[in-house]
Amino acid sequence: MRLRAYLITTIVAGAVAAPLFGIVRSDSFPISTYPMFASARAADVSISHVVAVRADGERRPVPPSAVANAEVIQAFETVRQALRQGPEATQALCDRIAAGLVDRGGQGTTERVEIVTDRFDAVAYFEGDTQALASTVHAQCEVRSS
Repeated sequence: MRLRAYLITTIVAGAVAAPLFGIVRSDSFPISTYPMFASARAADVSISHVVAVRADGERRPVPPSAVANAEVIQAFETVRQALRQGPEATQALCDRIAAGLVDRGGQGTTERVEIVTDRFDAVAYFEGDTQALASTVHAQCEVRSS
């Protein structure tokens, strides 16, 4: 009985340790090579999102609740799906978001909404350089005054 327990423990420990030695080349349950952590990643990352452009030129991301709901991932997926469906769907999403951001007047108020894809240097971004390397505007629409 004890020999059986040692044998099973050795097999399980070997299976768990196998990715460390490059024996397992695929990623699946229960043995993982943890590719999300172990593979090389590009420093550049592209993010599609919605930006509010104020009358004074300041650009700020629109909160997820103005796009879909309070969930960031759902807002991101809403933008991504609109982009995948094409220019008409992207413009319709832009119009819907702009209609929800009614301009109440005053200095620095939101003038227009843009759906953009910004490319960032991920390392530089987290070191404080949050300026986009490149931007592509997919749709823009004016925010109406109330």
